[in-house]
Amino acid sequence: MDYSFLSFCVGGVLLLVAAFMDAREREISDAVWIAMLLAALVFLAVDFNPLMLFTSLIVASVLALALYKLNFGGADIKAIFAIALLFPRYPKFACFPLAGIPPLEIFVLSVVTNALILGISAPLTLFVANALRGNFSPLMFLGIKVPADSLRNRKFFRLMHAPLASNAKSAKCKYVWGGLEPSEEYLRQIEDAARRGIVKEVWITPELPFVVFLTAGFFTASLLGDFIFMLLSL
Repeated sequence: MDYSFLSFCVGGVLLLVAAFMDAREREISDAVWIAMLLAALVFLAVDFNPLMLFTSLIVASVLALALYKLNFGGADIKAIFAIALLFPRYPKFACFPLAGIPPLEIFVLSVVTNALILGISAPLTLFVANALRGNFSPLMFLGIKVPADSLRNRKFFRLMHAPLASNAKSAKCKYVWGGLEPSEEYLRQIEDAARRGIVKEVWITPELPFVVFLTAGFFTASLLGDFIFMLLSL
């Protein structure tokens, strides 16, 4: 009996829950990953293929190490291993994936590569949003321009410029690679500059949760196929 559709439903629902938690609070309950682990153990008990499982976990380990080196979060690593365990073989049900199963047949690899490709859409989205608002700048691919006095009402962002010193006379700000955490000290400096009329708007970069992209990568890999394989097939 093929359990691909059932595992797809279980994995999809749990990843959607994880993505919702990550987008809203930037924190995912371990109960989500425990549920995926238990589901994986059930499916492995009825459909166990040692070679596929070993291959899936090895690839997941390499991907997890690469993301760890790039400072991705612990939830991203857990999601990768959960997907690798729940889907040691590439899921196939009905007519899905539409583009067929890629030659490597390593589902977690397709999920992560699809997620990374989808992640490229974030800078393009920021560019379009800034262009529509007339905020043309080399930073328009990386962040958005917001009122300086609105920062305390925002969550999950980093400052793209070093705040002005309390005795600053001009609005020249220095760009900081990777951004700065909006600490209380930095927020006070920006608010002070805003009160003195030196700065009206500042550039910030939103912190996008990668689990959301992994979830999108999961559904696209399951229903459409591996993006890289699809491009190469063209």
